[in-house]
Amino acid sequence: MKQTKVTLGDVARVAGVSRATVSLVVRKSPLVADRTREKVEQVMADLDYVRDIGAARLRNNSSRTIGVIVPNLVNSFFTEFLSGVEQMMGDDDRVVLLANSHDDPVRQSQILQRFRGHGVDGVILCPAEGTDPELPLRMQQWGLPLVQSLREVGDKVTDYAGADYIKGVQLAVRHLVESGHRRIAFLSVFARTSAWAERMEGFNRAITETGAEDAGIVEAELSWEGAARSASELLKLETSPSAVLCFNDVLAAGLMLGLRRAGHEPGRDIAVVGLDDLPLAELTYPLLTSVAMIPEEIGAAAARLLARRLLKPDAEVERSIVAPSLMIRDSSAYHAG
Repeated sequence: MKQTKVTLGDVARVAGVSRATVSLVVRKSPLVADRTREKVEQVMADLDYVRDIGAARLRNNSSRTIGVIVPNLVNSFFTEFLSGVEQMMGDDDRVVLLANSHDDPVRQSQILQRFRGHGVDGVILCPAEGTDPELPLRMQQWGLPLVQSLREVGDKVTDYAGADYIKGVQLAVRHLVESGHRRIAFLSVFARTSAWAERMEGFNRAITETGAEDAGIVEAELSWEGAARSASELLKLETSPSAVLCFNDVLAAGLMLGLRRAGHEPGRDIAVVGLDDLPLAELTYPLLTSVAMIPEEIGAAAARLLARRLLKPDAEVERSIVAPSLMIRDSSAYHAG
C-alpha cells in the first residue's frame, strides 16, 4: 500500500506552528528561533518529511543542483575537494552532480552539455588540459554561472578558488635548502595546465632565491607505478640530486617506492617532498614531508563563490586563494650537511 506523502501542512499541524514557519525552517532561514527550529526539525524527522525539490524548482526556476567537473579521480585530492563542495552546497540545500573529464576537453564539453540538459544552476570546473581559453566566455553566453578551481583558463574572467602553488613550492625548496640540500630535482606530470605553470614558476623562483641548483626536471605518468618508474631516470641525472620535490603526493609516494626498488632509502639517501599533504602522506614509508594545500577548504571556497554568483549574478569577479603550510616528516628529515 502506497504511503501518503507528508506535507508542510502536516508538519505544521503536528508541531503547532504555521506552514510559513515550517517553510522557513526547511529553507534554513535565520528568522526562526532556535527552540522553534529544533521542535519543527524533530517533527520532520518523526514524520519522515522529505522536501519536494521538484515543486521548489518550479516555484523558483532553479534545479537546486550544481555540476562539478574534475580531471581525474586517481588523486584523492579531488575527493577531498568534492567533500568541501558538498558540505557547503548541502548547507545551501543543493545537490552536487560530479563528473570526471579524464583530462579530456572533448569529454569535458560533452559533460557540460549534459549538465545544461539537466538544468544545473551553475558549474565548478577544474579545466581539462587543453581547454579552450574561450570556454568561460561561451558559458557566460549560455547563461551558466561558472567558478574555476585549482586550474584556470582565460584571463581571470571568472570567479576562482585555488591554492597558492607558487608559495607552496617555495616553502618546500627553502626547507630542503635549510636542511643542506643544494641539488634539487623536480618530478612533474606531463599535463600543461595553470597548476603546472604555477608550480614551475615557484620552483624557478625558489631556486633563484636560495641559490640552490636546479638538478633537472623529470616527468611521469600520474600514478604510483608511473612515478616509481621515474626513479631510475632521476637517479641517472648528471647532477645527482640529493632531494626531489614532487608535483603532488601521488608522485611522491610512487617515487619513494621506486627508490627503494633501486636500492636507495628515501629520507636517508635522497630526500623526497610532496605537495598537497593528503592522508596518504602519513601512510607512506617513511612518512612523507608535504605542503598542505587543504583541498576541502578550497572546495568549500569554490562552492561559496558559486552560491554568491547565483545570488548576485552581476557581482565583481572574486578570487579565493588558500595559503599553504609545510608539514615536515621523515622523508626529508636527513640533513644533507
